[in-house]
Amino acid sequence: MAALYVLNRLVLIPRTAGVLHGLLAWYFADFLAGGLMVCVLGALLAAAGHPVRLRVLPVSALLLGCGCFWEYVTPLYLPRSVSDPWDILAVWLGGMGMLFCLWYGERRA
Repeated sequence: MAALYVLNRLVLIPRTAGVLHGLLAWYFADFLAGGLMVCVLGALLAAAGHPVRLRVLPVSALLLGCGCFWEYVTPLYLPRSVSDPWDILAVWLGGMGMLFCLWYGERRA
C-alpha cells in the first residue's frame, strides 16, 4: 500500500492530466487508505490473539466512521483540510476491495 501511495504521489500524478489526474490526485490516496485500514484491523486482531474473521458490516462501519471523521471533524482543527463527501466513498471502496481480496486469498490458500 505504501509503495502504491508513493508511486501515485511521485510518478502517476505528475505525469497525468484531465480526469485521470483528478481521480489520482483527489481520491486514490483515500482509496488506498481504506485498504490499509482493513489490513491494520486484521493485523491488530491477529496480534491480540483474536481470530481474524473480517465481516462486511463491522468493516463498513469502521471505514465509514473513519471517513466521516476525516471529512467532517478534521477540517475543524486542521485549516488546510477540506471536506469532500466523495472521499468517504473512496475510503469505503478501497476497504471493501481489500476485504474481498483477503477473502479471495483465503479461499485460494
